[in-house]
Amino acid sequence: MRRGRTAQARVTVLLALCGGTRHLEAQLQSYLAQSLPPVHVLASDDRPGDGTGRMFRRFAASAPASTRWQLCRGPQRGCAANFLHLLGQVDPESTEFVALSDQDDIWLAAKLESAVRRLEAVRPGPALIGSRSWEWNEARNTVTLSRRVPGPLGFSHALVQNFAGGNTMVLNRAALELVQRALPGMPVPAVHDWWLYQLVSGAGGTVLHDGGARILYRQHTANLIGANAGLASRVHRFLWMLGGTYRGWMDRNIAALEACSGLLTQDARRILAQAAKGRDGPLLRRLAMLRETGLHRKGGLNQAA
Repeated sequence: MRRGRTAQARVTVLLALCGGTRHLEAQLQSYLAQSLPPVHVLASDDRPGDGTGRMFRRFAASAPASTRWQLCRGPQRGCAANFLHLLGQVDPESTEFVALSDQDDIWLAAKLESAVRRLEAVRPGPALIGSRSWEWNEARNTVTLSRRVPGPLGFSHALVQNFAGGNTMVLNRAALELVQRALPGMPVPAVHDWWLYQLVSGAGGTVLHDGGARILYRQHTANLIGANAGLASRVHRFLWMLGGTYRGWMDRNIAALEACSGLLTQDARRILAQAAKGRDGPLLRRLAMLRETGLHRKGGLNQAA
C-alpha cells in the first residue's frame, strides 16, 4: 500500500543557520515530532561563532540516533547561497526527498508525510511541492493563513512570481539531481526558493501546491521576506515593485536561469529569451512580450501591477 511506502521514505532536512539561537530548539523539536521523521538533518552554519552551531550540536547529541545530525560551514554569502550550498552537499543516493527548513519556524506533525505522499503519486521526473502556512505573530499570539495560489503552476508564472515559501518546500530525488546539475558555475539567484520553482517548472517537472497549512511561520523583524497575507504585505510588496527591488531580483534570476538553460525545455528557453529581451523595451513592446510569452502573476491586482 502507498501508506506503507510513505512510512518508509527517506527524507533529508536542509537547515540554513544564521544567528538563530533564540528559536532554533523549537524548530528542531518539531522535526522529531513528525509522523514521518527525517533520516538526516544537514545544517549549514552561515555565521560561525554566534552560538547557533553549538546549540545545534548540543541538541543533536541528545536526539534519537535514528536521525543523523550533521553540521557544515556555510558559504557566508547570504540566505540563497546558503541553501544552494546545502542542496549541493546532499548525496542523492542517500535520500529520496529533501525538505528545506528555516531555523525559527515550527513544523506541524504531518508536514513531511503529507508532502511525501503527494510527491510519490506524481509521474516520474523532477517534482517540487510547497504548501500554505500559518503566518504566526508570536508577540500578538495571532495566526493568519497564507494566500492560496490557484493553478495552473508553470514556467510562465514562475518567471514573475513564486508560489510558496521555501520553508514549506520538499523536492524529490530527481529534482535534487536537476538542481545539482544546474549549480556548477551558476550565479546566485535573488531568492533560492523562487529559482527552484523556475528551474523545476522550466525543466518540464511537476510543481504541486498543497492547500493545507503545514508550518507555523514565525514573523519577526529578521524575516528576509515575511508574510504574504494582509493589506500591509500587499502595500510593502507593491513598494518593492515600484522601487525596483523586483526588477533587480528578476535580473539575478534570469542570469541564473541563462547559466543552466541547457536543462530547460525548448519552450521554456523561448519564453526566457523573449522575457529577457522584451522586458527592457518600450511599453508597447513589453505588453506584446507578455501576450506572446503568457507571463502572468496570480490575482487580478498582481497582474495589473
